[in-house]
Amino acid sequence: MAHVPNIIIKFGGTSVATKEAVLAIVAIVKRHRTSRPVVVVSAIRGVTEALLALAKCPKAQIPSHISAIRATHEALATALFPAETVSDILGYVDAQLAKTEALARKGRFSPEKMDVLVSSGEIMSSYMISHALRAHGIDSAQVISTEIVATDDNFIQAEFLPKETEKNARKIIVPLIRKGIVPVVTGFLGCAPDGRTTTLGRGGSDYSASILGRSLGAKEIQIWTDVDGIFTADPRVVKNARIISDISYREASEMAAFGAKVLHPRTIRPAVERNIPVRVLNTFNLKAPGTLVSPRSTGTGLKAIAFKKDVVLVNVYSDSMLFSRGFLARMFEIFARHQISIDLVSVSEVSVSVTLDNSNGHLETAVKELGTFSKVGVHKDSFGMISLIGEGIASAQDIMRDVSARFSKHRIPLRMISMGASDINISLVIPATDVVRAANMVHDTFLNK
Repeated sequence: MAHVPNIIIKFGGTSVATKEAVLAIVAIVKRHRTSRPVVVVSAIRGVTEALLALAKCPKAQIPSHISAIRATHEALATALFPAETVSDILGYVDAQLAKTEALARKGRFSPEKMDVLVSSGEIMSSYMISHALRAHGIDSAQVISTEIVATDDNFIQAEFLPKETEKNARKIIVPLIRKGIVPVVTGFLGCAPDGRTTTLGRGGSDYSASILGRSLGAKEIQIWTDVDGIFTADPRVVKNARIISDISYREASEMAAFGAKVLHPRTIRPAVERNIPVRVLNTFNLKAPGTLVSPRSTGTGLKAIAFKKDVVLVNVYSDSMLFSRGFLARMFEIFARHQISIDLVSVSEVSVSVTLDNSNGHLETAVKELGTFSKVGVHKDSFGMISLIGEGIASAQDIMRDVSARFSKHRIPLRMISMGASDINISLVIPATDVVRAANMVHDTFLNK
């Protein structure tokens, strides 16, 4: 279609938080004007957290919290606009915050009320960014995504409905593009079948960009943040970490699933369905080429390291497991029923070891149930995990021999090894105190060449 966007451009909270960042947004949008861009924005950095805090705030303190949120928007508006425009923006902000304050005073926050409470963050930021674009000669219009992103009614963690969302996106976005208007769309928000506001959960604004890209048939989705791209490891922990120029969808998903601070797997799923490339870029370094996430990446073997410093290790032992049918199914059913997700699995003839995320609130109940037919050992705060990620890594010759030799040399004991069925991940469970040392050692040995 001649009037669908070639590019979806998403800006995170740090990218809309300062005058310098907003001016960078203007420059980026100008650079891509011929690509018929659609802009997606998060709330200003810190605002979503401040809105969530209202749910636990004593009523007497609500006005001061609202004033602080207003002050954040006033400071940015004052830095960006002349007085008359500031007055217009603050009038809009005040109207949104009046609704928010009234809701906060009612208390008793259900998930659906929480979604309404936090929705004003993106609504206010999108209004400001649209004004900023217009102030610099770019015709723009705010679009609130509750009009576009149709979802189920799973409040706080809603899932979008593809057919309805695509219909809405083409009805609302395409006419704007046809007129040469740049839509500025609120990230994070959706609308349940009965019209109530929903939010999309972790990585919600990135997810919104991916949903719009899928719905509109975009050629590329750009995620602008405050780092130069996706790194070979967390640069805050691994000093020699470097930018990866390109990475596959599968590699990016594995990195996110096993602890790396990159795109959440759910975020890129709509893009994966339509083979739309996703590029991660830095709002504060416009010259950096970023990282391209696409169906295939160049090269095979170890490409990145992800890690978790704190995992729960559960060992389930039972003599009855030997030659027994249904033991594993029974065990996994208990975990599933208690909403406990499993990261890694290692099985022997009479025991099963699994690692879990360390935030499961129902673990104790699940362990009691498992204890009715097996011996269960739970290790908290003792173990961490390091994951070696790359296409074809599990079948790469000698990788495990070399890694094991290094671990032995550096006296890092291996408690558990799990090789992903997709030939893209080898995960190692080691003492939590050795995770940082192991990550640096593996990176320096195999990725710093």
